[in-house]
Amino acid sequence: MIVRVLGSAAGGGVPQWNCACDNCSAARAGRRAQRTQSGLAVSADGKRWLLLNCSPDIASQIEAFAPLHPGKPRGTPIAGILFTDANVDHLGGLATLRQSGEHHFIVRSSAIVRAIATAQSAYVPFSQPPHRWLESPLDVPCEAASEDDIVGNQLAVRALSVPGTTPGYDGRRRIPGAVVAYEVSDLDRKNRLLFAPVFSGVDSALYAAIASAHVAFVDGTFYTTDELVAQHLLPKSAESLGHQSVGGEGGTLERLRGIGTRIVFTHLNNSNPMLDPSSAASQEIREAATEIAYDGMELLL
Repeated sequence: MIVRVLGSAAGGGVPQWNCACDNCSAARAGRRAQRTQSGLAVSADGKRWLLLNCSPDIASQIEAFAPLHPGKPRGTPIAGILFTDANVDHLGGLATLRQSGEHHFIVRSSAIVRAIATAQSAYVPFSQPPHRWLESPLDVPCEAASEDDIVGNQLAVRALSVPGTTPGYDGRRRIPGAVVAYEVSDLDRKNRLLFAPVFSGVDSALYAAIASAHVAFVDGTFYTTDELVAQHLLPKSAESLGHQSVGGEGGTLERLRGIGTRIVFTHLNNSNPMLDPSSAASQEIREAATEIAYDGMELLL
């Protein structure tokens, strides 16, 4: 299985267009890496690709990765898309893919994510022919992909409901399926990837899924619960925005310490001190033998 990190930042990217925080200023000046909004591309053969989320930066992300380029005058090697939630930074790229013409995408999400997304006129066409927007069954055993599946009998996919909320524009409702994680594996289950870029807590089910994965991309949005307030960026906590912070007592780093899985933090907000390689936060990440995703990162499982 080939895994490509298309983007590694939270909504707005780094630098964010309207932000002059330390991380955004350093990224503009070339002192730190610039990051687009988060998403993965996964393939079993390097020919047909599955997107895990589709950010508003998808056009530039495709151009930065030759295997996603069209191989004929009109076409794409992208076979389908999985959505973890209905946040605009995760599905806004559909507005770009609307130019797909007769190419059909098979899209999967939870029922509530589909309902929220398709209430927006820009995304309605993806629930109509030639596309299909399917509802992923939640928390069921991972079975081999059928011939109708988005990965074409190459990969198996399981959707896992995780703690979280619907987007701010939907009132941040805490309902089942508001946020899901995806487990993607080859058909013999020898290699297993978990993609969980958003969650408000690590419950027993999510912990078990992370523990059983070879590599887990997990929510790294905020390092501390109050970093937005401390930096005078926004009067909101990590928890109020539907995220569990990475550091501190009860944080993700503490919760996952010693789990034995390769942990990669992704979906980093521009306020996150983990973005500064010289910070104490980054040092703690390294000392815990965990990693920070970056745009263009590739893994082979």
